[in-house]
Amino acid sequence: MSTTPRPLLTQREAATACGVSRSTIRRREAGELPGCVQDEERGWLIPVEALLAAGFRLHAPAPAAGPVAAGAVGEDVAGLRAEQEREH
Repeated sequence: MSTTPRPLLTQREAATACGVSRSTIRRREAGELPGCVQDEERGWLIPVEALLAAGFRLHAPAPAAGPVAAGAVGEDVAGLRAEQEREH
């Protein structure tokens, strides 16, 4: 078991790490993220443990941007399959 404490993240860092908006972090910070501390230079700092306990996933992928992104992924998959078939 590691004794190294996990870092404290700013709202922006927490939002980026969790793949959510800053407003989502701010709403949850108010009541569900214990252990937050205010730093004069960095603002509110949120413990990684509090994010995990509130149900956030760190390094979650950003959601796809609508049907265009979903179509592009489908085209990429189809192209890769076609390439794989040509090689075999």
